[in-house]
Amino acid sequence: MSSLSSRLFDYFKSLDETNAKLLEALGEIGIRNITLLANSTKLPVTTVSFRLKKLMKEKVLVTSNPDLSKLGLAKAFLIATAPLGRQTTLLETIRNTDYWTYIIRCYGKFDGYCAYFAFPASHMKELEKYIKEAKNLQVFTHSQFFWTTNSRVIPPNFSLYDFKKKEWTILWEKWVNDVLTGSSELPEAIKEPYEYPVLVDKKDLLIIKELQKDESIEFKKLAEIVGITPQSVSFRYHKHILGRNLIIDHVVDVYPFPPLLSDLYVFIINFNNEKNLAKFANACENSPFVVSYSKIIGRDSLIVNVYILKTDFPNLIKALNSLFTKNLIKSFTYATLDPTSYRRQTISYEYFENGKWIYASEEKIKKLREICRTH
Repeated sequence: MSSLSSRLFDYFKSLDETNAKLLEALGEIGIRNITLLANSTKLPVTTVSFRLKKLMKEKVLVTSNPDLSKLGLAKAFLIATAPLGRQTTLLETIRNTDYWTYIIRCYGKFDGYCAYFAFPASHMKELEKYIKEAKNLQVFTHSQFFWTTNSRVIPPNFSLYDFKKKEWTILWEKWVNDVLTGSSELPEAIKEPYEYPVLVDKKDLLIIKELQKDESIEFKKLAEIVGITPQSVSFRYHKHILGRNLIIDHVVDVYPFPPLLSDLYVFIINFNNEKNLAKFANACENSPFVVSYSKIIGRDSLIVNVYILKTDFPNLIKALNSLFTKNLIKSFTYATLDPTSYRRQTISYEYFENGKWIYASEEKIKKLREICRTH
């Protein structure tokens, strides 16, 4: 049994209605405020504390999803097919940018890699130039590249889970209806940024970087990493990070379905208008198979990450086709992702100096050409 399967097995053994309430609250509130978690779940503080410790022993991790636009960073998405035998070249091309946050192997319509970036907003044209040069050097045969909003990561939701039968029940006709009748107000997380201010300094970025790895990290440990006192960490956390709303989501690392029976996909879904896009996005909040979504800037399109049981995938495709016939969706495409191949890193804090993000465009293009010669 793989480590992921083992973790999931242990997690489902301990999943009861109390733990489910706690996991849902963690996704909305985060892990740092026990009293707030207790009030939200209507559980005693001692119960919350005990169960949290037990969940953490079972490797349930909570991390922070920062508002990149307030850090002076623009989010980008690339999916590309590599020529036969040149997958490594494509991988190294992505890594060479330094500002990637997530890379994963993809198959299907795109046979190559899918990647997300948190790139300096002041250098957006340079990344576009880099991608264009990679295309000219035939690093990939075809690709799609977009600037996107922040991602909305869906918190755990067990409203469709039967605790007695230990199974999920997704009523697909109801789901289609929920999309059609949902709110047409665009979720705050995916509203397009009008500007990309830098509301942090290097010390704030170091704290955020650690919260991206583990939100439960103690202030004492953060103080050692940042080089300031625990009191200063507390001040920065409450006044800067929380006070300036620099955290969008609290990401709870749990898997609703067994890995061996499930698949991971990325969908690019185009809508007829923004209101239809908003309806779909709002319906995702109660969809256990949706991992996250972000809006493509300047388009009525969403990038949606989906983790779903193999047996339910045909039902999802049928539901999307139904939304097409009802004139909510204009078109969609998807690729299969390999969860065993993913690479992840935090924001690239090491390239932030004197209040600015650094990107040496010409050096990166020179290195890109070297990669193409040697791979």
